[in-house]
Amino acid sequence: MRALLIHNPIAGSGKSLRFTKRIVELFAKHGITLETRHLILGINPFDDALDTELAIVCGGDGSINYVVNCMREVGINPTLGIIPMGTANDFANALDLPMRPIAAAKRILDGTVRNIDCCKVNDRYFVNIFSFGIFTSASQRTPRAAKKQFGKLAYLKPGIDDIRTMRPIRIQFKTDRGVEYNGSVLVFLAFNGITAGRMMLTRQSRPDDGLMEIVVLESRHKIYSYGDIARYILGGNPDAVRHFRCSEIEVTSSQHRITDIDGERGPNFPLHITCEKGALKIKM
Repeated sequence: MRALLIHNPIAGSGKSLRFTKRIVELFAKHGITLETRHLILGINPFDDALDTELAIVCGGDGSINYVVNCMREVGINPTLGIIPMGTANDFANALDLPMRPIAAAKRILDGTVRNIDCCKVNDRYFVNIFSFGIFTSASQRTPRAAKKQFGKLAYLKPGIDDIRTMRPIRIQFKTDRGVEYNGSVLVFLAFNGITAGRMMLTRQSRPDDGLMEIVVLESRHKIYSYGDIARYILGGNPDAVRHFRCSEIEVTSSQHRITDIDGERGPNFPLHITCEKGALKIKM
């Protein structure tokens, strides 16, 4: 069996560099030879490894996202293993995976393969969340050095900046379940996972039901919007927050906004977002 260990050397304050050797040795004891490869943007680790049967990702949501898109690019679908080593590790949290690297590696060895949903926006796949609006590009705007030094706390400054300068965006959307909308929003979230930055922002989302959970914060006066955000984060259901589930949604807007896909820059409008039920095979 050809097996790759793809690790992001800068994820989680460089944690993967400290654990790679131990993980390789652990798999060797079980008769599995891991080929180690650095995750390098712009290079597809599967270009010369189309016969890969097991791909283990050491990193966070962005690393998993990159590997999944690389798989799809070359038309292969190996079994995935995930060793969480990112800043938030939201997708691993949704799958209830161990957060300690060696424990996660043992789970891959001892676990079973489950079919997990994968979502797509335009021509790019995502595993945890697609979003736009306030807070949503905080990961993109946070320097890697700050993430390394402060972890999730590094997102506070761009988040506070967003609150001070919040700008609504007028959008239109329609889902495959007949939900339609035309109005101004502050936040749009499409979840395959259940959390963002480890904040529980979904109510019903599951990564294996063939549905996304959409969360939309409608724009109101700033004072009211501050309250809406706080109430929702604390578990309330303010009228300005819409949440529903669907497997397909079309979103359009005449305005430009930066979008985010698992912590990286996302595509431009118009947006066609779908959920592919059970598209990923994950050892867990």
